[in-house]
Amino acid sequence: MDRVRDVRGLTFIPVQTVFSAAEDLARFVFVRVARAMPSLRPIQSPVTRSLGQAVQLPTQECADTSFRAVVFDGGLPSKAVTALEKWVTLIEPPNIGKPVPAFQEHGLAVTSALLFGPLTSGDLPTQPICKVDHVRVLDEKAGDALEYVDVLDRILGHLDTNPTKYQFVNISLGPDTPSVDDEVTYWTAALDQRFAHGTVLATVAVGNEGEADAVSKLNRIQPPADGVNVLAVGAATRNGLGWGRAPYSCVGPGRSPGFVKPDGVIFGGCDGEPFGVLAARNALVLEPRSGTSFSSPYALRSGIAVRAQLANGLSPLAIRALLIHCADPWDHPRPEVGWGLFESDPERLITCEDDEAVVIYQGVLPIGEHLRAKIAMPKEGTVGDTFLTATLVIAPEVDPEHTDAYTRAGLEVLFRPNKNQFSINKITGKRSKQPKADSFYSAVNMYSSPEYQLRAEDFKWEPCRRRTQKFDGTELNEPFFDIYYHSRESATKAQMPDPIPYAFIVGVKAPKVTDLYNKIVRAYSSILVPLRPQLRIAVRH
Repeated sequence: MDRVRDVRGLTFIPVQTVFSAAEDLARFVFVRVARAMPSLRPIQSPVTRSLGQAVQLPTQECADTSFRAVVFDGGLPSKAVTALEKWVTLIEPPNIGKPVPAFQEHGLAVTSALLFGPLTSGDLPTQPICKVDHVRVLDEKAGDALEYVDVLDRILGHLDTNPTKYQFVNISLGPDTPSVDDEVTYWTAALDQRFAHGTVLATVAVGNEGEADAVSKLNRIQPPADGVNVLAVGAATRNGLGWGRAPYSCVGPGRSPGFVKPDGVIFGGCDGEPFGVLAARNALVLEPRSGTSFSSPYALRSGIAVRAQLANGLSPLAIRALLIHCADPWDHPRPEVGWGLFESDPERLITCEDDEAVVIYQGVLPIGEHLRAKIAMPKEGTVGDTFLTATLVIAPEVDPEHTDAYTRAGLEVLFRPNKNQFSINKITGKRSKQPKADSFYSAVNMYSSPEYQLRAEDFKWEPCRRRTQKFDGTELNEPFFDIYYHSRESATKAQMPDPIPYAFIVGVKAPKVTDLYNKIVRAYSSILVPLRPQLRIAVRH
């Protein structure tokens, strides 16, 4: 009973009994579901085990010492604690058991991926961007089923004790079970609650069971990657051209709302091109690994680099939206790669080509009224094909007891491409008060299949949307979006809704307007503030 946990209307109770009694237990009137207690994900061994090549660490301090990130994992070997003390602080939670060497090696590899990205033989590791707190949450009891509760308690305990300390969090562990549509796990519900409101960018590994049976959906993303307030990260085989989903990387979709999962992928290593990380032998050496455990902190490193380059210019929610906005799907199916391949070069995240411009809106959505987001265009408009990409992200409160009404906030978005085009009522002959609206976002565009048209009501409650649409330049005349915020509580209309933070990113690209960026900057010189990097972040692809 000391491990009973309540999350917003659901009570999670670990019970030990014989299998034959499970059905009787499930018949109890207040039991919603009885299921096997998942164990934690197994820690993967390296691609190859070798003595490794000694690594010479950089001598610089972090690029930005004004903030810290946190990693929750298996701890660090003593040699690593000493070697990395300039950048990393190891934190031991109260009453935790003894460390396990294999878990410490995993923790070192995950921390290495966050500090340096993928290491390459013969190259000096890049300068760490910020300091990192590594909180050990695994001990010798990790094989015990009750560690499912205890490990999460350590994560939540540290977050609750330090509610404003971290804007960047990585979790490369979780229950070894696929997510399901009709139930929310304790891990997902508790972390979604902690990360609501968008003050933290939390990356979560989707799991390494991508080669499990697809028919029975055993290859589906693992909790807590199915959360709506986390960035679920899968693994790609490489960063450059010819990339694909690493076969071991778990696939989507997620639940609805939260349908597009993983949110994206980034290099995580494979047999032919492993992910180089630090390992502790007689000294710190380079070791080849692969797994979503390393792609997750690598994606977080890109987000941290944006924060370091722009100081407090963008909120964590806006950085999350920017990672999604810039993700390249190439031609891969959405359930496999989500929105696409995350950008590993932070400069590309915050710079534009001459023929494009990206505008970032961030703030709070008002209650009971529309937010009008104008699209930055040259005064004379554009010519030829014009591509409009818009990404909208919120971080809502959740109701885990209502899986089909999981998010408390939803969005209605209307796109009005031409300020001078209005609808005329055929009966009254009156002109509409607002310009004609198009459905820029739609359920079909989100779910990529006509069968989901019936889910239009669910689509309204999706917390993340992105789409690119091609227009002829003559179709756009001072276009804008109207965004309306809906709220609900316990599957009914909310009586006293709170304003909700949002991030909205709009990109315009017109290949035939070679100086589009400069034209937009001049046209909106008193309104838009160009984002300029304060320092250069070294990257290695």
